[in-house]
Amino acid sequence: MGRPKGGAAASSSSKKPKAKPKQRGGVDFKKYKHKVGRKLPPPKNTTNTEIKSKMIVLPEQSMASERAGMAVNKRGLTLRELLQQTVHYNAKVRRAALNGIKDLVVKHPEELKLHKVAMIEKLQERICDTDKVVRESLYNILQSLIFPSLKEDNAISTRSTLSLLMANVLNGMTNLSMDIQLMAFRFLELVVLNFPSSFPRYAEQAFNNFVAVLSNDRIHLQDKSKLNSVLTGLGHCLSLVVRATENDDASNRLAHNLSLRELLKLTLDEDNPESRAFSTFDVLTKLQNLIQILINSVEVSASELCAKPANDAQSSEALLSALHCLDLICRTFIHEAKKPQMEFGRSQTQFGPDWLNSSVLVYLKKLWGVKRLFHEKGDDRFFIFNLKIAEIFLCLSSWMDNTVLPAEELCQFVSSLLAKAKVLRNKDLMETHLSPLIAFIPGLISNAGDDSKGYLLEAFTDAFGGSKVDCKLMLPYLDAVRDMLHPEKSGTWFAENDSGLSEYHNAWIYELPGILLQSVDKAPAVTKVVLELLLRIGQYIPTIECINLRSFIQLFASSGMVELGPFVNLPSDCQELAISCLYYFSNLLPDIIEPLVCCCLSDKLEHHILFRIVEILQSTYRAGNLQITEQLSFLSSLMARFNVHRGMSCTQEDARKVSNLNTFKALNHLILTSLSEMGDGSLVLELMWNNLSNEIAQKPSSHNMNGLFRIIVTLDAATNKLMNEDVIKLLAGYLVDAALDLSKNIEVGFQPDKTRLFQYFTNPCIIIFEQNDKVLCRILEMLKSFASGDDHMFSSASNLDYPRELSQRVCVVTTVLFFLCNDRRLHTNLSLGKTVIKSILHYIRHLLDSNVPDVTYGQKQKLKCAFEQLKTKALQLNCWDRSELEGLSNTT
Repeated sequence: MGRPKGGAAASSSSKKPKAKPKQRGGVDFKKYKHKVGRKLPPPKNTTNTEIKSKMIVLPEQSMASERAGMAVNKRGLTLRELLQQTVHYNAKVRRAALNGIKDLVVKHPEELKLHKVAMIEKLQERICDTDKVVRESLYNILQSLIFPSLKEDNAISTRSTLSLLMANVLNGMTNLSMDIQLMAFRFLELVVLNFPSSFPRYAEQAFNNFVAVLSNDRIHLQDKSKLNSVLTGLGHCLSLVVRATENDDASNRLAHNLSLRELLKLTLDEDNPESRAFSTFDVLTKLQNLIQILINSVEVSASELCAKPANDAQSSEALLSALHCLDLICRTFIHEAKKPQMEFGRSQTQFGPDWLNSSVLVYLKKLWGVKRLFHEKGDDRFFIFNLKIAEIFLCLSSWMDNTVLPAEELCQFVSSLLAKAKVLRNKDLMETHLSPLIAFIPGLISNAGDDSKGYLLEAFTDAFGGSKVDCKLMLPYLDAVRDMLHPEKSGTWFAENDSGLSEYHNAWIYELPGILLQSVDKAPAVTKVVLELLLRIGQYIPTIECINLRSFIQLFASSGMVELGPFVNLPSDCQELAISCLYYFSNLLPDIIEPLVCCCLSDKLEHHILFRIVEILQSTYRAGNLQITEQLSFLSSLMARFNVHRGMSCTQEDARKVSNLNTFKALNHLILTSLSEMGDGSLVLELMWNNLSNEIAQKPSSHNMNGLFRIIVTLDAATNKLMNEDVIKLLAGYLVDAALDLSKNIEVGFQPDKTRLFQYFTNPCIIIFEQNDKVLCRILEMLKSFASGDDHMFSSASNLDYPRELSQRVCVVTTVLFFLCNDRRLHTNLSLGKTVIKSILHYIRHLLDSNVPDVTYGQKQKLKCAFEQLKTKALQLNCWDRSELEGLSNTT
């Protein structure tokens, strides 16, 4: 039977596990179970091989410490690091490097001074950079920083540095990329503007590249601003060629005066600016190729502009630049055609007049059709184009044959331009471009026939008369008028007795005084030009009708001769020109004399101009162009009215401080010298006596009265006209005024400075008294009446209030008599008036009597001093015995 299954018996009888048998031998290592991925600890018997050390920090090893004291930009980079980054493959890094260089140079300018050559050597590689921003940044750095600093260096270092730069510029001008090419032309323009003397050695290559780029249709189809950029640079280069050709004649004259060895040395000397000349033949060949290219460009641009309804500023500017380049090329060819001699083996006729007609003018005739295209348009911009075209043909007009372009047609074209210029809206633009055209008008008129230049003269005269004085065209108009009025000075040839031209002379001259008066305030530069032109008119056109210049008078006086004209405010050189004109416009002098006197009396007028006016009028009188009565009137008025600022009250020391006192003395001498040259003194005095007496009657200041008396003394001191009662009264008053001023500052004795001034005033009177004893006796009688207080026969020369005190009057009279008696020349004539002198002494003695009222003790002391002085001088006259005066001795 089988074993029982299940039940309680079965569950209670479970088997116990058997015990493991003991292991024989030693004890085994304990085994551990580890999780996967957990790092096992090292064995206990493992040797630790880890080496520990401390970092040793050495001083001055960090990057920050290495840059201490060095110039860095805001990113902390030095100039060397920035220059290295300019060649980085990443364009953004190159841009940042150039910006960093600009930042560093602005912050540390000394870096530019020290390393500018190294900078150019490194940066010039970026001229052909493929990134546009990099090229523009380089352009700005050169323009604003490097080139201004490079100009300060010497010529040798600058030339070697620019050679590196120009090599890359010329390389860029032939680059396959159009953008790099155009930018290279901008770099060339920048170099030419800053260092024009470096251009000649690269001129041939540069013009080759201009021909290549302008022949490329791509530049015409792209943005017009790019084309204009190339044409602008071409214009600057051509300007250098024109300037060099203009100076070529001077260089040739220098070469003819040098020996062969000196000439060779001059040619090989690179530092000499004269050696930097263009290779004429090669340059002219390149320019000849440019003419057709530029004309084709003008034709295409003109058609496009006329077809566009709106204004295209960039296209217009490019067209104008092309016309400007054509004008410069034509000027160069004309200068070359004028050379008569052979130069360095070149044939005399290779670029001569025949070549101009057969080559250049054939191309330029296409512009005439373009001119007609522009003429149909009414816009201002098309008018400017026609002005430039006219300038080109006027430049060539003297070389053109009528078969190429009839002179009549050219005159009509220029006349229409002058007529239309008056109605243009953009005046500034018109004035800028019309100015060169006006300069050619005299030459065009001289070459044109009588039947073709009439309407041109009419248009020119109308435009000149309607031009404002402050516009830019006024000076060119005046230059053209000068060339046609004085052709012998300008080199322009006109036929003799040209009736078609001479009838316009008066019209031009009539406008000049009006222009002169307006220009004083609005255009000072025009003032001098007009005055020079008027002076030439007077010198070279003596038959001019001065009626056309009548308004010239207003330069000296305006508003009916009441107000001063602008003459006194002109610069001294303009004043000199204006008064020089008076010599030639003598028919105007009768009406100018009085205004001229007013100008001479103005405090604003410099003294040398005053003297020059007197000299000019005296020269005009000597030449027979000024009446003697007018000259005498001018001189007497000037002497009588000149303001010395202070009268007799100033001492001699103070008189030196008066700015115009010495001027008046010099004027006095000049007037007296002029009068002495005019012939017999008595006759001259007879002619001017009415003027003198009228001026004396006006009672001028003591200085002026002194001058008038000096005129009388110079001409005829013995004249009987001095016996006029009014003149004698004024003469006596003049002496009293001088003595009164002297006595104000003198108590006892005489001060030297005051006495010298008193003698200055009395000198002409002493000469009159010496020549005319009757006048002296009459003066003594008036002095006696003045001392006694009787003024009815007396007239003050300066309208002073005379003192009422008799003692003061006596002292004044005694002062006059003292000085008269002190001059030995008057002793004889004074003896004739001894009765009057004795009467004055009796009167003084009477006042010293103590019974006379109103005479104080102080006054008696003054009278006593005056009495003794006069008595002493009277005894020196030797006209009476001492016994006659003993009874007058003072016993008080």
